Amino acid sequence: MSDGIGSLNKILKDETRRKIILALTDRERLSYTELMETLQIGSTGTFNYHLKVLGDLLEKTDSGQYILSEKGKLASQFLTEFPERNDALETKKVWWRRFWIVAVLLPTLLLLIVLYLYFSDYLDTYRVIQTTVGFISAMIFTYFFYRMIRPNSKKQKIQSQKEQDRTIKDVFVSGRRAEEVKEEIQNWVREEGIIIEVEREGFIRGRLGIPSGLGLTAPKYFEVSLKSDQNGVMVHTEGWISLYDVSEKSFSDEILAVGNIPRKKGWKVINHLWQKLRALSK
Repeated sequence: MSDGIGSLNKILKDETRRKIILALTDRERLSYTELMETLQIGSTGTFNYHLKVLGDLLEKTDSGQYILSEKGKLASQFLTEFPERNDALETKKVWWRRFWIVAVLLPTLLLLIVLYLYFSDYLDTYRVIQTTVGFISAMIFTYFFYRMIRPNSKKQKIQSQKEQDRTIKDVFVSGRRAEEVKEEIQNWVREEGIIIEVEREGFIRGRLGIPSGLGLTAPKYFEVSLKSDQNGVMVHTEGWISLYDVSEKSFSDEILAVGNIPRKKGWKVINHLWQKLRALSK
């Protein structure tokens, strides 16, 4: 029983999947399009992935509408009785408030000390100008650093769902078995030097770089899942950079992208996988 609850909790850990369950709890039955509109998801690839993970929590009626299965109703009850707390987000908000207090107070205190020493004839004008320029530069750098990795507001989360925080693409490899496709993906992992974090049947998750942004650039994450059918294998790919475990950004092939170095590098790596999969297809 505890294993079942643990598995259910793992499935419902994602906010989008919780919203799908709650939407079907409120409306009882919804079509594919109605669910996407209700959740404001712009990517069919992302939506299909979450439906696949929910698996036997959902059922389809003869008319093609989604409803909750018996297990899905149990999940709904679980969410109702044990609502997801947002302690992690609140902790991050407190951390950011403290960060800004320290980031503003320390340079201000230093500037006041310098001004005091100047008016006391201990420092010359050059030193005052140098310190003032350094103070302004530090504040500008801190502001743009915060803008890059700050947590999203509710409004921004809705917008980011439309714009995608991750680079997502489905590639169909025709005329191949899952074992062949998996071998090609493993070759890609070795060639790019990707560190595997999670691996199970039909799914891998790996990264490039040091976790939590402790290196010079933010780490790049990759998820690949396989689903076979009689004509070939559907490969679902996702990639993103994690900015200090605060927010996620999709990869980009644009030159002037925010956090350009990891986003450009991540795009090259995942595009390499797409090329290998397309070449493998018969």
